[in-house]
Amino acid sequence: MWRVIARIVPDTLGGRIILVLLSGLLTFHLGSLWLYQVDIEALLGTARERQLAERLLATKRVLEVLEPAARDRTTHDLASASLDLHWTAAPTVRLTDEHSPRIVAVRNKLRELVPQFEDADIRLGYSGDTSIEDSPHLLVGAIRLSDGTWLNFSAALFRPTTPDRTTLLSTSAMAVGILLLGLIVVRLIARPLRELATAADRIGGTWSTVSVPETGPREVVHAAQAFNRMQARIDRMIADRTQALAAVSHDLRTPIARLRLRASFLDDAELQRQFDADLAEMDAMVGTTLAYLRGDQEQEARRSIDLAAILETLCDDATDAGKNVLYEGPAQARMTGRPLALKRALSNLIDNAVFHGGAAGVRVCIEEAACVVHVEDSGPGISEDQMDRVFEPFWRLDYARGRGGSGLGLTIARQAVKAHGGAITLSNRPEGGLRATVVLPRQT
Repeated sequence: MWRVIARIVPDTLGGRIILVLLSGLLTFHLGSLWLYQVDIEALLGTARERQLAERLLATKRVLEVLEPAARDRTTHDLASASLDLHWTAAPTVRLTDEHSPRIVAVRNKLRELVPQFEDADIRLGYSGDTSIEDSPHLLVGAIRLSDGTWLNFSAALFRPTTPDRTTLLSTSAMAVGILLLGLIVVRLIARPLRELATAADRIGGTWSTVSVPETGPREVVHAAQAFNRMQARIDRMIADRTQALAAVSHDLRTPIARLRLRASFLDDAELQRQFDADLAEMDAMVGTTLAYLRGDQEQEARRSIDLAAILETLCDDATDAGKNVLYEGPAQARMTGRPLALKRALSNLIDNAVFHGGAAGVRVCIEEAACVVHVEDSGPGISEDQMDRVFEPFWRLDYARGRGGSGLGLTIARQAVKAHGGAITLSNRPEGGLRATVVLPRQT
């Protein structure tokens, strides 16, 4: 049952506010209508019973002062559509012990008006013919006159009720009014939240941050002030980190350049080659680490790019460097993105495939809404329990430790792809090796 209720309840703040307003006000409205209807029925019932008793007593007094020959005609003249009257020498209603609330109320009212009435002087009951839907439920009775004759009557107290269209229209109008009012209230409440969410999305993006307006209810103002203070702290932290990284980059690369220069004066060619290789690896590790720590904060704008041209360039460069890399795919694959960030991410995937498998195969598939890139190798693959861990910063497989590398290639690649709204997944190929699949939306 709770699952059904959870499906019915809206998952948005606005929908839940409207649901609470609509349910609460409709419940109170229907309850008030029911109480009003009960009260009106009680008042009308009391008025009808009093009116009936007064008319019967007035007719009784008139008949008692008339001659017997004129009584029957007078009773017919005093009858109406809701009260049928006739005079007889004997009662036409048998004596019954009826305890219906209506009959008890009429009997008490007659006794209130004529205290000298005894139980035998009043006979009340219901008509037995209630099988026809359109026939009213008739209250029948007889009252003894002072000379022993009887005043017989039948009163239409109960008639079939008809649906109250006014109540239905009133309820529907109130529901529509509550819905419109709820929509207005929800928009007023949700607007500061939307502005807060928009400002939160801008933090760390390629555009400048904007302060949230500190207006509205007290709680909204407090939330906006706290958010603006947090945003200012984050901006200062990012600026300080960017400045520190620039200084670290300069301080680290300067001694590396001096070592490379000094190594060039070595007489031993093999030793010079080893020095150059170590320094190149150190420079690559520093560059990779700084790129990860920057978090792709070069403020690079998104533009229309050719993904196929980027991959072909990367594959050609790798081939020129003596690596076995093969490209397969269309000559053009247009999409929107940051070319430098994507080039770094895809280069890391290709280098990772060559590093672990000795060769890489790059394949591109163009779909209606996305470009899918597959980078495959023929290496040992990865166990299923390590598929997610390889994306963690500075984490490397056991067999790859000691072989160089910073352990940030896949981390930086996933970071760049996620910034484009895409995803990277890894899977083992049936024929051996690892396949990295990159899905990039064509319009971001």
